[in-house]
Order: sequence, then structure tokens, then C-alpha cells
Amino acid sequence: MPSAGMPQIPESPMTEEIGDLSSLPLPEQEALSLAEAAIALDRARSGDNRAAELVAALNHNLEVWVAIRSLARSPGSPLPPNLKANLIRLSEYVAHTTFTNGATIGDSALNTLININMQLAEGLLEGQKNAPPVPGKG
Repeated sequence: MPSAGMPQIPESPMTEEIGDLSSLPLPEQEALSLAEAAIALDRARSGDNRAAELVAALNHNLEVWVAIRSLARSPGSPLPPNLKANLIRLSEYVAHTTFTNGATIGDSALNTLININMQLAEGLLEGQKNAPPVPGKG
């Protein structure tokens, strides 16, 4: 469960279908949000109404990255300084790419956004898998 005052990752229609995710550790919630945003971006490229679907998917992805940037900049964030800096740089790249291209985003840039999300989600899950057990759980 996130700490009081810490920004939360926005829910997507997929997470709303799954139900309450607050029982998941924050890294797993973040990984799920990133993966869902990547899936939405991929689906939007071949949707019936490509422009509208891309706008919705890009907006959701941007919301996820704004939340990640907020987490990285939060004074209570336990992340190491170099990781915070990398997340902030990635969030700036995602924002720049989104605002520069909008619904006319090309496949190369879209693939880059999708790959960033999937690689970070994988890293979060791998880190969670290798994290020491929390006392009183498991």
C-alpha cells in the first residue's frame, strides 16, 4: 500500500476490471500500470478509430509517467538518486514524444514508448522478485 502523501499510479480500464489492486506492493502496481499502458498503445495503432484511440492511449500513458515522475521527485521516495534521475529523464522523454507527435505518432516512436514501458515493468517485477521478504508477510 502506498505511503500517505505518495502519488498513486492511475488506474486504467483494465485494472478497474481486475478489482482492488491496493493489496499488491507498489512496484507490482506500477508494473501493471506500465504494461497496461503499453498494451493500450499497441492496440490503438490498429484500432478502428486509430486517431481517437491513440489519443486516449497516449493520454493514459502520460498520466502513468506523470505519476512515476511524481514518485521519483517525492521527498519520501526510497529510490536511489541515480534511479530517480533516470525515471525523471524517461518521463521527460515520454512527455516530449507524446506532445511532439500526438495522434500522428509513427510506429517507430510508438514502439519506443511501448518498449520503455515493458522494460521498466519487467525491471520492477524482477526487483520485486529479488527483494528481501517483508517481515510478517509470506
